[in-house]
Amino acid sequence: MASDPEATTGKRLLLLDFPSEILAGICQHLPNSDIKSLRLAAPSLCHAVPPRFTRVFLSPDPSNLAVFRAVAAHPTFRLGVREIVVDDARLPDITRRRDCFNDTTNQEERDISASDNAIQRGLEASDNQQVSPGSHGVYSSDPEPMMMWFSLRRQRNRLELRGRHANDSGNVAGRAARDAQRAAEPPVEQTYQHYRDLLRAQEASMETGEDMQALVDGLAAFPALERITITPATHGFLYTPLYYTPMIRNLPYGFNYPLPRGWPTSKERPLQETLLQELFPWVPSPGWTADSVEREKARWRGLVLVLRALATRVQDGGSAVPELVMDVHSLNTGVSPYMLAQECEERDYLALILRQPGFRRLDLPILLAGVQPNDVALLGNGLLKSLLAEARDLKHFRLRGDGQLDPASPSPQRFFPLKSLLPLDTWSSLRHFGLSKFVVRVPDLVDALGALPATLRTVELSFLIFSPLDMGRRENHGMLLKTMREKLKWADRLPEARPRVTMGLAKAKNNVEGRGLWFSDEIGTFLYESGQNPFGWQRDVLLPGAGWVADEYDADFARPEYRRCVATRDGCVERGDDMDPSLCWLPAQQVDKIGDVWRIKKILDLELNIQAWQGGEKRRLDRCSDCECGQS
Repeated sequence: MASDPEATTGKRLLLLDFPSEILAGICQHLPNSDIKSLRLAAPSLCHAVPPRFTRVFLSPDPSNLAVFRAVAAHPTFRLGVREIVVDDARLPDITRRRDCFNDTTNQEERDISASDNAIQRGLEASDNQQVSPGSHGVYSSDPEPMMMWFSLRRQRNRLELRGRHANDSGNVAGRAARDAQRAAEPPVEQTYQHYRDLLRAQEASMETGEDMQALVDGLAAFPALERITITPATHGFLYTPLYYTPMIRNLPYGFNYPLPRGWPTSKERPLQETLLQELFPWVPSPGWTADSVEREKARWRGLVLVLRALATRVQDGGSAVPELVMDVHSLNTGVSPYMLAQECEERDYLALILRQPGFRRLDLPILLAGVQPNDVALLGNGLLKSLLAEARDLKHFRLRGDGQLDPASPSPQRFFPLKSLLPLDTWSSLRHFGLSKFVVRVPDLVDALGALPATLRTVELSFLIFSPLDMGRRENHGMLLKTMREKLKWADRLPEARPRVTMGLAKAKNNVEGRGLWFSDEIGTFLYESGQNPFGWQRDVLLPGAGWVADEYDADFARPEYRRCVATRDGCVERGDDMDPSLCWLPAQQVDKIGDVWRIKKILDLELNIQAWQGGEKRRLDRCSDCECGQS
């Protein structure tokens, strides 16, 4: 630690003159990284500013387990823990075909064409040979599938890293940090050997059930616990993880490895180009044994362990955790629909948890692609609706689909009337409603919103897919907002009782995964102040200057949206560098509607967005500031 500034300057630090209550109040508004820097500034500050542990991470990794148990055993730190994040993104074992090809495209599968026996032979050979860092050894000289798979995933990581930040002219410091890690990437042989060591340690913890026991102990050790989050997206993207868990912090600098996804996942592209493994029932049937069911459930291992631990705690007379968040972020994955719509043990566990008085928040992503052909209508059998009806005290609910369309499926659009899935009349205290990546129809969605209680304060509608109408026509976001204003009559409510509506859109057709264009103030102006529809005449493209762009995996990326419209000599409007492609080359007769009025509006809107941004008015994507559900 550096020398104490008091000793070198002869002056007492001003912060140390503050009463402890004021100093604690200041630290409440600082992120943990700033608190750490403050504690490192001087020994006196280290004693005056205690570390903060409001969130702990749990997974089979030994580093995560060690920190989790250390916090749970500490007499002071354990009292401040409010959230457990269960990292359900286990490192894939390349000896298992299911792990090897999760989150894999069909082209990558064709590239890995050898058999599982070849993979096993390669693994056995690597165990018997010593590989020195930087050498080629068995890995580089042997084109077996195991090394091909590992190399393909590393190559994909580099391509995604380049694609995610190709046009990012902001956040110079973040880009420089990623470039430095990319330049320091260890050799593939060294990386693979370290990966194998991590995998062995993970498997050992899973075999002994150490993470399950740690979770049970943590539930008893954290009296302030309010939320359990289960996510397969912890590792995010190369050098941009969603969470900096102890495991990720301990990885070698520049470490490039196959990013684990945990749950069955498909890339965001048409399903014919994407390898998505089939989903299977969670109850035995003829030809489908109990052992087969357990293997299927193991794909959601962390989720199953959490449900079992919480239900057992309730059955033993313990208190329930009031918030359960299953968060996949932008990944095309979710909970198996068989768990929700079949009479299985895990569904009973979840029903018991939802039934507890005071249970107030549920975030539920559902994986719709990959079900058996005869089960495409599974969610509509009423069991999901009856399950959700158990949560009578619910205040925050978010439902997410996988956003995938499969033209080869018997039900390619997978449209479900929302009232057939959700017990809207049961949630009399609901304050936040979210719907994301679901196939919708405007009349059905507006009807569902109208059935929500008057306690509703915030609504999130993001990345919706509109079901086709007759003659190939599609509804759109502009029509949705127009129908909401006409049918819901929310403008007749008192200003403080009007729901704040937020929408999220992909910036372009080939949008960067996890990134979107978000807007809210423009919707409020249209719904409640007779303002202009933010989609203009395009109906599915925002007017320039509206909203802000954010990245779920990179908080520093967020910035106001700015798109340039340039009138050309031939009477068209040419796109700017950051302009949505669907606004390119508008017809000449529409130039008069854009012209000077749009240029003036663009400048004013941009200034307002920047002022709102600098004034802190923009909500973060994961914040629900108007909701009393306890989300932070």
